[in-house]
Amino acid sequence: MRTTSVALALGVLTLVACNLPNEPNLNNPSANDFSVITDLPHLQALVTGVVRGDRVQNENEIIYGETMGRDGMRLTGSEPRFVTELLGPSSIDPSDFLGGALWPYATVRLANIGLHGIAGASAALLDAQDKPATAGFVQTIKALIMLRVVEAHDTTGAPIDVDVDPTGPLAPLRCRNDVLAYVAALLDTAATNLTAGGATFPFALPPGFAGFDTPGKFRQFNRGLAAKVDVYLAFRGYAPLGPVVGNIDAIYLDSAQAALTASFMIADATKLGVGPAHSYSTATGDVLNGLWDQGLSKTAFRANPRAVSEAAAGDRRITRTIDSSFATIGVSGYSSKYVFTLYPDATTPTPILTNKELLLLQAEVSWGKGDYTTALADANFIRTNDGGLAAATSLAPDSVLNSILYEKRYSLLWQSGGRWLDTRLFGKLNSSPPPAGVGPEQEPAPGEPYRNFPIPFNEGAARNNDLSKTSCTLP
Repeated sequence: MRTTSVALALGVLTLVACNLPNEPNLNNPSANDFSVITDLPHLQALVTGVVRGDRVQNENEIIYGETMGRDGMRLTGSEPRFVTELLGPSSIDPSDFLGGALWPYATVRLANIGLHGIAGASAALLDAQDKPATAGFVQTIKALIMLRVVEAHDTTGAPIDVDVDPTGPLAPLRCRNDVLAYVAALLDTAATNLTAGGATFPFALPPGFAGFDTPGKFRQFNRGLAAKVDVYLAFRGYAPLGPVVGNIDAIYLDSAQAALTASFMIADATKLGVGPAHSYSTATGDVLNGLWDQGLSKTAFRANPRAVSEAAAGDRRITRTIDSSFATIGVSGYSSKYVFTLYPDATTPTPILTNKELLLLQAEVSWGKGDYTTALADANFIRTNDGGLAAATSLAPDSVLNSILYEKRYSLLWQSGGRWLDTRLFGKLNSSPPPAGVGPEQEPAPGEPYRNFPIPFNEGAARNNDLSKTSCTLP
C-alpha cells in the first residue's frame, strides 16, 4: 500500500510498540528493518511488535463492537463521538479517529517484511524447525489482524495483496468474502508451518499466551481462528445484507467442524475462559490495559442499560461482570450507572479467543447442519454452566439460533465485538427483537444500527476516492 494510505494505521503502533530491545522502528517499518533478521533479539523484537500491533486492535474491537451491539458505551464528555457516531445520530466520519480505526495495515506491513526476513534467515540462526515455527506464528497473527479488518468493514471491503512496494500502485480493494477466503487460506498455510515447527519457538511469547506458547499448542489457537473464519464463510449467504436469504455453505461448515476438532475446544465447565490473551505490564516501553481506564471508580466505560434489562432473570453473568453501585454518568443523551468489572487492574489481560467462544461456534455449526438438538445442547452447556440458568427447551430452528446468540452475547460480554458481528451475520442486526437481535432502533433518533465502518479518509484520498472493489470471486 502507498505510504500515504496507511498514515492512520502507522500511528496506532506508536502506543504499543516502543522501546523494544534491538528494535529498529516498529512504528514505521521499512524493508531494511526486518527484511534481514540478524540475531534472536532482533527476531524477538519482530514477534513482540506484531503481537503488540494486534493488542490495541483487540481493545478497539471490544469497545466499538460492543457499543454498536448495544452492550457497552464509552461516556466521555470530552469526546462524545464515542456515542454520537457509534450509536447516533451522527454517522461514522471516515476522517476522524473512529473512521480511521481498525485499519491496522502498518502491522500487516511489519508482518510481511518480517516474513521475508524469516524466509531468508540463515540455518545457523533459524534451523529447519525454527523457520516454519516462526513463519507460522507471524502468519497467524497477520491473519488475525486481517480478520479484524474485514469484521469491522464488511461490505466496504479491504485490500489483501499489500506485500508490494509502498511507493507503487495501491493494492485493489477486495470484496468481503474474498478477504475472508484469503484469511482462511493464510491460516491454513500457517497451520502447516506450525506442524513442521518442532517442540518450541525460538522466541518468547507474552504471559497471556501461556499454554499456547509452543508450535503445537499455538496451532490449536490457529485452528480456533480458522473455525471462526469458516463459520463466517459458511453463513455468508444466510443474510448477506440484512433480510434473511437462508443460504448456508455446507463445505465451509465441514471445514469449520474440522478446525474446531483440531482446536483447543473442550466441553469442560472449569475451562470456559481458557484461551490466549493480550498481556499488559508496567515495564518500560509497555502499556496498561486501555479498558482498565483509571479503575472502576473512574472509568468512562459503562454497560449499556439494555445489556442489563435484556438479560434473563438470575443470569449470573450480569452479577459477575457488572457493578451497579456507581454514580450515573451521561453524555449526549446516553447514560449508565453500570460499570464493567472485567478489568479491575491496569494489567488485567484482554482475551483474544476463549474456549466458550469455540463451544458456541460449535453450536452454530451444528445449527447450520440442521442438527438443532445438538446445537441447543451445545448452547445449554454454556447457559447452565456459565449463566447459571435453566436449560432452554424449544427446538424450533429460530429459537435455537436465538438461544445460541443469547449465550454468545452474555458469555462474551465486554470481551469481544461478537454481539454486533453475530447479529449482522444472521440478519438480526436491524429487525430481530432483543435479546438475541439488536432491534430497529438507533438512539436517540429512530434508525438502524450501523453495519460497518467506512474506508478511512486517508485510504480513500490515496485512491482518489475510487472505492470500487475488484476480484469479487466468492459469492
